[in-house]
Amino acid sequence: MTSDSPSQESRGPKLPRMTQLMGMTRWLSVLVVLSSLVAASTMFVIGAANTVEAVLHLLEVIPALELIADDLPTSTATPPRTAANLQLLESLDNGLTGLTFLYFAYGIYSLFLTSSNAVSGAPRWLKVENIASLKKTLMEVVAVLLAIMFVRVLAEKVLTDNLHWEILTIPLSIAAIALSNRLMFSERPVSSALK
Repeated sequence: MTSDSPSQESRGPKLPRMTQLMGMTRWLSVLVVLSSLVAASTMFVIGAANTVEAVLHLLEVIPALELIADDLPTSTATPPRTAANLQLLESLDNGLTGLTFLYFAYGIYSLFLTSSNAVSGAPRWLKVENIASLKKTLMEVVAVLLAIMFVRVLAEKVLTDNLHWEILTIPLSIAAIALSNRLMFSERPVSSALK
């Protein structure tokens, strides 16, 4: 055992310093966590504002002729209930985006900045075991966000009679993300699935 230590010492001084230096770079992920928390808070505020606006539309406090979205023409008269539905879909989209940022911030925090003992008391939905589980969850959430966006955009396009074939790119994107998620994170090996 003592014969091994001189050989480790002869090549060892550079490795621990490099390891320490690389270990210190993990603190750069604090910036990612903080920016994700700010983004999550911003999306929650925007979602809450959309919900308030939906209630105001439903109560007809906001005139029914007001624009629902920036790209709708000003001549479109939208019933208050429809305007409220579209605002609530947008609120759902923003709230889910905020939760995604929150989950991403907590995942990066638990993977890079804390010990496994510190996150053992976290709720089950916040536990992130590795980068693969973080990526899988984020891909699933992106697919759900695209589905919500597709429903909202489709409803807006139907209201304005401005429906074009290009809108099909959104469901195709959802299908591509779902398929890639299935292929990348399936439980069983691809070779056995093909047999």
